[in-house]
Formats: sequence, C-alpha cells, structure tokens
Amino acid sequence: MSNSIKLPIKKGFGNTDRVDKWWSQPIWMGFALTVALVYTALRVIIWDGDIQYDNHRVTSPIFSPDVIHLFDLETPSWMNSALLILWIPFGFRGTCYYMRRVYHRVFFQNPTACMVSKPEINYRIGYKGETGLFVLNNIHRYMLYLAIIILSMKVYDVYHTMWFNNGDFGISLGTIVLATESLLLFMYVASCHAFRHLFGGGMNQWRKGISGLFGKLYWKISDLNVDHSFWFWTSLGMVFLGDIFVWAVSEGTITDPSWIIFRGLR
Repeated sequence: MSNSIKLPIKKGFGNTDRVDKWWSQPIWMGFALTVALVYTALRVIIWDGDIQYDNHRVTSPIFSPDVIHLFDLETPSWMNSALLILWIPFGFRGTCYYMRRVYHRVFFQNPTACMVSKPEINYRIGYKGETGLFVLNNIHRYMLYLAIIILSMKVYDVYHTMWFNNGDFGISLGTIVLATESLLLFMYVASCHAFRHLFGGGMNQWRKGISGLFGKLYWKISDLNVDHSFWFWTSLGMVFLGDIFVWAVSEGTITDPSWIIFRGLR
C-alpha cells in the first residue's frame, strides 16, 4: 500500500495559494524562446544576407560553421549553411534536461508550476514522462557528440576573423564577439548533465590513476552544472547578439573596428 500523500491544490488553471509572482519567469522564458524561434526562421529563410566565408571575414553565429564554403559543397542557390547544420544545436538544446523543464512548464503547462493548478485537460492526460513523442529526448547524449564537433569547428570562425583581405593579421570587434559566443557555448556544453556523465558517470567508484582523474573532472564539471541554466540563456542570447552585430556590419549600419598585429603575412 502506498504511503504517498497528495498535497491539497486548488483546481482550475492558474489557481494557487502561492503569493509570489510565480508566473513572471515562465512568461519571459516563453517570450524569449518564441522570439528566438521566429527570428531564426526569418533570418535563415528570408534575411540570410549571403553571409559566408567567401565574402565576409566575420561569419554570423547562426550560419556558423559555414560548412558549404568550408568543404566546397555543391548545393542549390537557395541553400545556406544554417539550413544544413541548425538541426544539431536545435536538437541539442531541445533535448537538454533544463530545456525540457522549460517547455513542459511554459508551452505544455504540465506542470504549470510548483503548487499551481494546470489546465483540466492535463489532469485527464496525465504526465507520461519521456515516452511517446518525447522518447526522442533520449537522443540528447548523441546530440552532445555532434554539438561538440560543431563547437570545435567554431574555433575556425574566430581564427577566420583574424585574417584581413590585404593579408594583415589582427583582431577586430567581430573577433571578440565570436570568441565570447564560443566561450559561452563551451560553458553551456561543459555544464551539461550528459557531458558530466562522460567523465566518470558510468564508474562505480573512482580510485587512483585514470579513474581518479576522471573522478576529479566529474566533480569540477558538477560545479559548472549548478549554473547550467545561466549558461543556457547567456549562450543563446549571445548567438543572436552576435548575429545582429554581423548583420549590421554587412549592411554598413555599423563598422567593425580592428587592431592590426602583423602586416602582410599573406
């Protein structure tokens, strides 16, 4: 016989005895994710601006890595690199443990929030966890491997910004923007639960030698994992801030100030 006790809760969507502003965080989260999805769709399909390695020193984070021009792929004229690679970062973020919590609460209202009544239909449907359609979330660790590859390739984007058309080598504001974006993405990936599992998560105990090293790495990554939500939002925000910066530079709205370190190396 179960010893569980159901806590009393007012029925009716949004009804609760809570007196705090429990709804403020879900609202801004839902708004931010909706804007991000709409902006990305418009940017990739309509406003792509043909920003790529061959005609821009600083490449937009949304279109990065520019696999079409990096590997000389033959594609239709309407194709861009974002259409080829965005399924990887979308798949990684979409199956992220933190992201699951966000969309279950914000978009599906199941649950709406702790001690807050959800829509009546959700009581009838119930919560089935990672089953049915959401069984796809179990591919998260495999998306992690692909995300690490994409993140590694972004190092080339930063390097690409440091070579100017006349052969000079240096840095520009665009270099700093893309380096910051790559750093935040690295912190987001490094603080991931699945990434932590790679380092000792499958071991029964840590001893000396390699297992001891893995154990230390596991605890270091666990420290990062505490702030996983922070890295999720800052890295996501920097992707769009970086894209707006590159787009504005390409349209001549703003300039990209640079500092030359070595002249005429090429």
